[in-house]
Amino acid sequence: MYIRFIAALLFAGASPLALAQSYPTTNFRTPQAISGLNEPTQVQFAHDGRVFVAEKSGRILMYANLLDDTPQLVADLGDAVHDFQDRGLLGLALHPDFPERPWLYVAYSFNGGLFAGPSPRWPRTDCPDAFSAGAGCVISGRLSRFTLEGSTAGDEKVLIEDWYQQYSSHSIGSVRFGADGHLYVGGGDGARFQAADWGQYGNATWPDLRSPFEQGGALRAQGMEVEALYTPQVWLNGTIARVDAQTGRGVHGNPLFGTGGASPNAQRILAYGLRNPFRFAMRPGTSEIWVADVGWNRWEEINVIPQVGEKSALLNFGWPCFEGREHVAAYAARPLCNSLYADMDTGGRTPVSAPFHAYEHFGNRSISGIAFYTGTRYPAEYRNALFFADLYYNRILVMRDGDNDGLPDAVPDNAASVFASGNLPIVELLAGPGGDLFFVDFYNGRISRIAWDADTANRNLAPSAAIALASGSIAEGPPRSVEFTAANSIDPDSDALTYEWDLDGDGLFDDATGITASHVYAAIDAQPARSRIGVRVTDARGASDEAHMRITVARDLLFADGFEPPSKPASPTAVRSR
Repeated sequence: MYIRFIAALLFAGASPLALAQSYPTTNFRTPQAISGLNEPTQVQFAHDGRVFVAEKSGRILMYANLLDDTPQLVADLGDAVHDFQDRGLLGLALHPDFPERPWLYVAYSFNGGLFAGPSPRWPRTDCPDAFSAGAGCVISGRLSRFTLEGSTAGDEKVLIEDWYQQYSSHSIGSVRFGADGHLYVGGGDGARFQAADWGQYGNATWPDLRSPFEQGGALRAQGMEVEALYTPQVWLNGTIARVDAQTGRGVHGNPLFGTGGASPNAQRILAYGLRNPFRFAMRPGTSEIWVADVGWNRWEEINVIPQVGEKSALLNFGWPCFEGREHVAAYAARPLCNSLYADMDTGGRTPVSAPFHAYEHFGNRSISGIAFYTGTRYPAEYRNALFFADLYYNRILVMRDGDNDGLPDAVPDNAASVFASGNLPIVELLAGPGGDLFFVDFYNGRISRIAWDADTANRNLAPSAAIALASGSIAEGPPRSVEFTAANSIDPDSDALTYEWDLDGDGLFDDATGITASHVYAAIDAQPARSRIGVRVTDARGASDEAHMRITVARDLLFADGFEPPSKPASPTAVRSR
């Protein structure tokens, strides 16, 4: 491993100093949920109780539930993944209707791509020219989909492979579903981090033939500013893209979707000018994106991309011409940056948007996780709060929703509150069972849970609810009786569980009790009809968790021969995996 340079790399360097974890009160604690992992990067919770974990090397593991300690290997992408410094298998998502639609999505550093040539192109865990000017190890990023067949991932369907990554930092990042049912993916600039890089360090063996002269390197993140100069289209470096989960193409509502002459990548992009949007979170119930963008010499950023409307504006967050709210001196002489600085920083194709929040550093920092808390077990002051983690700062910080408008309150830069400190090498934050926050602990190889106990003398973890179709039942089909099971629900403290069901989708858990339930879904006029049904599981001490899934009732046939007149499809609706 190499020494880390000024917040440039997330993973390279020695493990952060192991210190005891400290929280605001002793009511908070951090029990391990899963341990024994090798550099985990992502975790996903399915509504049927299963837990999926990605490791940086390319392995995807499946746990039956949070009590399982013998996972199954779903896939090993090691032959395709370049696992070096910031590179690896870094993004994992389940389809919102998983496992009824058994699709897993991954974002990883592909050890090849962009040109004809060998794959793997480089040693799997090394880059011989990692720090050499005019060298690096050129690869691409990939967004792919796998179909889970039993406990094994089937063939890979590559949706996108169009991130030019010369150097081994600022690689691919998160992949997430929005409430609109579309897939969101981010990728870094792939540039040299030891010095300003505007393409002067180009690799002669694997050259960037698209970028205009002296507008490569980190300036690929500003490709949309000079889109017409690229051949044939801009890269996806330094962007957040919104795409169809089946095809990887841009979708309606994207700023340039359907625009005459707009290239496929331009039609995918929502926002650009990001250095390394390693992690981002969707505000619950929306497709609003909160991006944790890893900084360079001085600033780590949180940027907000509003939910896409009928026609949304393209956003530019300024990198490498801006870092935080400041001009970057090392790039200030570049003509492209000067165009953005014009008219008091309002110039260019897309005027630069300031970060929602930024914090300054003069040493190793990397913003590395971001999540909203919408549960009910933590004290009320944390409801709808935004939590974010820094891998090398060994901190979790928080911005609260003091005015109860459902959004974190803006605070001055550097003024977010410290929520936790100590041994916290976090590379992912997310909500999980019981509404608790969970985090991926990279260096210690574990998934941990942030739990709250109102009574520290009687500590109790909330159960983990699971809902699944019983054998023979289907999630989508004609009017029918559907049977469900909550048998994979578990309680970490081995307490007895009780079950309450919402089978008609009205939000009330008053339709059945017991570990199994059934319901007749009849035909109604508005077809196809989708119902969000669920189960609430409660332990003997009153802690509970909910799991939800979708049931769709198709329209009855209008004609005996099976002919159906065309109808407008229902708008895609996503639901969190729990």
